[in-house]
Amino acid sequence: MSKRLTKAQFQYIEDELRHYHETKKELEELRSNVITGSIFREYKDDNIGGSSSGGVSNPVERQATILEMDKQINRMSKVVSAITDVLSRISENDKTMIQLRYWSNHKHTWEYIAIQSFMDRATAIRHRDIIIKEIAKQTGFKI
Repeated sequence: MSKRLTKAQFQYIEDELRHYHETKKELEELRSNVITGSIFREYKDDNIGGSSSGGVSNPVERQATILEMDKQINRMSKVVSAITDVLSRISENDKTMIQLRYWSNHKHTWEYIAIQSFMDRATAIRHRDIIIKEIAKQTGFKI
């Protein structure tokens, strides 16, 4: 038996799709920061005036920060990976539809999107629903 996504879950996946490029860029930056150590480096107090170094000096707080960043990176990784995988498997017409609906600076109507994607409105919406559901499955939603 197939469970449907709630309206909130559907909107969440749409938002993730809408912000895919920004999330992908942010993920790359976070990973780069981890590699270079600019976020997680061990802070040592090199200043001589006694003022704060600006880093987290408490080891427990530092560990909590690292764990929280790891959770964020894992979540973002899962979302980017799911969207990338789904996009790699859909047709060019479906990619056009996604581009127009989620990555365009204009709020296009479904009629316009359907025409540009060489399908009728109902088919375009059905394809969108299938794509959203597949991304949801890959990100861990129980469907």
